[in-house]
Amino acid sequence: MIRKFEILKIIKHHNRGQFIFARHIDPAFSIIVKDGSIFGGIPIYHYLEMYSSLPENEKLPTDRFVFRPLYLKGFPDGYFKEGQIVELLLAD
Repeated sequence: MIRKFEILKIIKHHNRGQFIFARHIDPAFSIIVKDGSIFGGIPIYHYLEMYSSLPENEKLPTDRFVFRPLYLKGFPDGYFKEGQIVELLLAD
């Protein structure tokens, strides 16, 4: 199954690799990102748990995801760009 995402932000951490913050374009469909999923042609690790820095009475949006390439080497500079639409191929 393929789902589309918009890249919101890309962060490079000096010893943790690259992190891709993305928005699920069609959140009406819930998804589960399993091992073996491919984001824009790159095998990724999906962070299932993230903690909010919002005030307690505000909720996190449910269409936001964080991905990291499986390999710390990551993707080449310029491969992903903010605002780019990328396909996520979900593993079965």
